[in-house]
Amino acid sequence: MLFNVSLEEAQQLLLQNLIPLAVEKLSILNANGQVLAEDVVAAENLPAWSSGARDGYVLHADDLQGNKKLTIAASVSAEQLTQTLLNSGETFEVRTGEAIPEGSAALIPHEDIEIGDTEIYLGKAVRAGEFIRQAGEDFKAGELYAPEGSIITPGLISVLAAQGRTEVQVYSSPRVAVLSLGDQLVSWRETSSPGCLRDSNGPLLAALVGRDGAQIVTLDLAGSRERVELIAYMREILEKADLLITIGGTYARLEAQSKQLFQELGGDMLFWGVPIQPGGHNGAALWNKKYLISLSGNPAACAVGYELLVAPVIRALQRKEPYTPRVKAQCLDNIGAKGSDRRFVRASLTTDGSTWRVKVLPGQKPGMIRSLVNCNALIDLPAGNPAIAAGTLVSVILLDPSSIRLEQP
Repeated sequence: MLFNVSLEEAQQLLLQNLIPLAVEKLSILNANGQVLAEDVVAAENLPAWSSGARDGYVLHADDLQGNKKLTIAASVSAEQLTQTLLNSGETFEVRTGEAIPEGSAALIPHEDIEIGDTEIYLGKAVRAGEFIRQAGEDFKAGELYAPEGSIITPGLISVLAAQGRTEVQVYSSPRVAVLSLGDQLVSWRETSSPGCLRDSNGPLLAALVGRDGAQIVTLDLAGSRERVELIAYMREILEKADLLITIGGTYARLEAQSKQLFQELGGDMLFWGVPIQPGGHNGAALWNKKYLISLSGNPAACAVGYELLVAPVIRALQRKEPYTPRVKAQCLDNIGAKGSDRRFVRASLTTDGSTWRVKVLPGQKPGMIRSLVNCNALIDLPAGNPAIAAGTLVSVILLDPSSIRLEQP
């Protein structure tokens, strides 16, 4: 086991021990945001047949020059249109997306012609192919339209549906168990008595885990369980989880509780201690190819530890890019020099489209929750950093790209 490793070393140790998760089939309705575990190839042309791109009338190649009357042919069903032949001098009315008869060279929208009871008058010339979707124009049968490893988007789900796919193979979502240590904690659902704290870290991690595409399978408190009972419970919840996060119990004068639990469970310790603020007493182990990660019980330290150590693992288990983007941003506040460890300041990042700006959030003490309310970024300050003046460019880790607010110029 390594002690007091750098953040980058800790992240590398976690990712190099990554065990790929299984592949599963999901309904396309439940697959948004998942990662494809297969190459998806068009089984048929899309569209499957040539069709109209607007409501209007189809034209034969001999009639495109305009200045003529065309006879409206008797209407037929949409299914019959594909077996129907369009002759010179006649036209069929079709709707958007509807198949067009064989011999159709173009389509003229309703609003561009004079329409009578039995004929239309085509005044202007029309280009060949106008307002017609050719068979296979979007995707051709056999074409690869989504390689393995692609993130499934609403647009891709639309293509899958158009191709008749009801299910798709994806990499499974990591199953995460969260266990808060400390007999002074009670559930957030309960009324807190003097000397007890409601567990806010569990719901915090549940929300962050869901944001990153994983699912919570256990969210519980260790409570007053004795050591032997607690070890047995950890084994039980690990049967249905790929990753166990413990909160709290990371520091003691002699031996940290969470470290002892990992070792007594039989975990292979990867590291203990990452000199960062807040939350320098984090640690990790492997047990039966599953991750055990210990985070600080202080709310801000718990959140920072999750973003830097747990979130990359959860994303990598899904074959996603482990790390979120970094940007250089103009700091809007003064930041005082403090301590020798590397610091991660909770902040709010915005942009006007050309310049990134970052604001330090109030409540920066590790035990305070206030700084988490609008936090979408971490300012990364190197160890021993001097005071920073407002206006200075700082390195910022963007935690949630979807949260970025565009400022009005």
